[in-house]
Amino acid sequence: MKKVLLVLAGWVHPPYRGRVWLKETLGALGGFSFDEASSLPEAVTRGLSGYDALVLYYHYPKVALADAELDAFGSFVRDGGGVLAVHSATASYKPTLGYFGILGGRFIGHGPVQPIDVRPARVDDSIFAGIPSFTVHDELYLHALEPDIEVHFEADHEGKAVPVVWTRNAGKGRICYLCPGHRAESIKNGSVQEILRRGMVWVSNL
Repeated sequence: MKKVLLVLAGWVHPPYRGRVWLKETLGALGGFSFDEASSLPEAVTRGLSGYDALVLYYHYPKVALADAELDAFGSFVRDGGGVLAVHSATASYKPTLGYFGILGGRFIGHGPVQPIDVRPARVDDSIFAGIPSFTVHDELYLHALEPDIEVHFEADHEGKAVPVVWTRNAGKGRICYLCPGHRAESIKNGSVQEILRRGMVWVSNL
């Protein structure tokens, strides 16, 4: 049984219903048990050593992580902990640059809420194979990216492909990021739910 800490917060952003549907989507997976916290500092205070993975779906744009909190988060990942990060997780804790080095990307802007045509970025995908192109009505986040991310899904912005789903390894840990999540309805999209489930399994080393 893999033990996962859901670190979730928000009412309008990220939306409450989106958080509920996220929990339902992941809760349908067998072999997992879930606890909840409302922020990364709260999660660190609780203690991360008993968990196999974290799910991050929150928005704390102006809050800085203390050095000890960032160190605990980084150690958790490097020692083999998984991280499934959703939407505004990459727009949180902006004063703490080391946090983005772990996730693999730092939010730098987004376009309007509009239909986004998302497509697989590769044909030989060992994690998300078989998930076809899909359209989601959401914000397309733009990021400053770490060079070692592996892009799995992408969309076009001003004629250029930008990542929508990526993974990376950090030490023994695994990170998966999914962009959609500004609107609750995005979490109900069948392809988004399948990406969340497979991402959860992958970061947890199942």
